Amino acid sequence: MSNKFDYNLIKTLVMIFETKSMTKSAQALGISSPTLTYSLNKLRDYYHDILFIKSAKGLKATPIASQLYPSFKKIDEEISHSIMISGSKQTEVSNIFIRTNTMIEYYLMNKLLKNNKISDQVSFTFNNRIMLEDQRITALVLREVDIDIGSAIKYNHSFISTRIAQSKIIGLCRMGHPRIKDNLSLEQWMSEEHAVLSSAETNAYLPEKLYANSHQRIIRYRSNSLLNMLHCIEKSDFVMFFPEFLLKHIPEYFNLHCVTIPWMEKDTLDIYAYIHSKAKNDERLNRIIELLKN
Repeated sequence: MSNKFDYNLIKTLVMIFETKSMTKSAQALGISSPTLTYSLNKLRDYYHDILFIKSAKGLKATPIASQLYPSFKKIDEEISHSIMISGSKQTEVSNIFIRTNTMIEYYLMNKLLKNNKISDQVSFTFNNRIMLEDQRITALVLREVDIDIGSAIKYNHSFISTRIAQSKIIGLCRMGHPRIKDNLSLEQWMSEEHAVLSSAETNAYLPEKLYANSHQRIIRYRSNSLLNMLHCIEKSDFVMFFPEFLLKHIPEYFNLHCVTIPWMEKDTLDIYAYIHSKAKNDERLNRIIELLKN
């Protein structure tokens, strides 16, 4: 084993271990694939071990790589934190990238504006692009987004999760709907025409009872825009399910009526915020998550 160790290789092992991909690691590190391969080969020479083996699910860490990862990860986090502290006095505007759906985007921006929580040094970019679970995980691991807000995704040691809401489900229809009064039976719910949030996450949000019946519903309108959906509900006889905790954030000019769904009383929608573990001390992100929880 060589006596010299290049400490720049620490991030190489950490990134490959987390992404299980040479291509994704090179992209995240901002280097070419040949450069990453060269760095990995230096690590292999130093430890006299192949470190990562190709498998059907990506690169699989060898026992030595698995043993090295926790300490390498800790060193990498401490370096990143030191860099963050040294740059904390900069006054330039920083951009926060948030991936979520338009419902949560509207909810968050409404709270930020009402509570005067938008700093002159921070700007926001929202990504409402439809993403599957693996795509959301990859975006978090590669730091393509700062906060992911949505349904639960499978555990990954690269990010931290916080449940921001556990909400009952209610129905929304227009005021004066000809058939709907104060509650909806399952039979009536299934007989009405529906507006739905057009998102890959929609089914992940749905409790089992709603999911089991989702393909049988009469869906007349799909949209990624919350405001367009609310406008559609107000101007038609369509109905939609809605998280109760968002009710107080619906604009007052919408003439909408909320109704209970008795057969859904014990079910909830759970919504989580995810940040990369390296950003656990980022005060900007922590303030946003705390605001979402309140």
